[in-house]
Amino acid sequence: MKLLAIDVGNTTIKFGLFENKKLKKAAVFTKKFKKIPFVDYDNVIIASVVPDATKKIIRLLKTKPIILDSKNIPIKIKVKNPQKVGSDRLVNACAAKEIYGVPSVVVDLGTATTFDVVSKNGDYLGGVIAPGIKILTESLYEKTAKLPNIKLTPSVILSEAKNLIGKNTKEAILSGIFYGHIGLIKEVIKKVRSEKLEVRSKKLKVILTGGYAVFFLKYFPDFIVDGDITLKGLKIIFEKLQKDDAD
Repeated sequence: MKLLAIDVGNTTIKFGLFENKKLKKAAVFTKKFKKIPFVDYDNVIIASVVPDATKKIIRLLKTKPIILDSKNIPIKIKVKNPQKVGSDRLVNACAAKEIYGVPSVVVDLGTATTFDVVSKNGDYLGGVIAPGIKILTESLYEKTAKLPNIKLTPSVILSEAKNLIGKNTKEAILSGIFYGHIGLIKEVIKKVRSEKLEVRSKKLKVILTGGYAVFFLKYFPDFIVDGDITLKGLKIIFEKLQKDDAD
């Protein structure tokens, strides 16, 4: 069985092809893509936060997909309005629970920086949403008269944010955003560890994912980095849904 897992985000769309339960291929595109990158698949499962992009993908698929939402994602959701939680965040929570154990927190460093918390009992407790690195950079350019528009690339982040005190405007901006994010992550995880009884544990797992996660690993050596956690979660949920249908 070949499963095509699709994660539709605000900035990119990620495709993962699973064969015999293993991720064989992955591809990342912007929303301007014109065709599905993989053609040899039997089933499709989608987590999306962009309805228009989802409609486009469905038109291009050769088979009817499973579209995930709060009603068919197999995790107990302990928030006021479950239907308003992004399906990608719930998928990440499921994946963290099944792959890494509980309690756990998934920190997704993408368009937004999100924290999603799973309790000792495996319940989704909610989370934290903050502006992501790209949003912060673009916002400074758009809302000020003289600050430059910085194109974020791995080399730029690694070279320009080496020192806390920037020696020029570009370095100062990247330092503020980069080290500000380090402080954000430290403080949120500290609060989760100390304030939430449902997750208070020395064994709390913290998983970093998203496009910018790799840049922060050296500052958090005890954390796990898993860039494919959403795709893996989609595969896990597909298997659970298939099992439920068979029972």
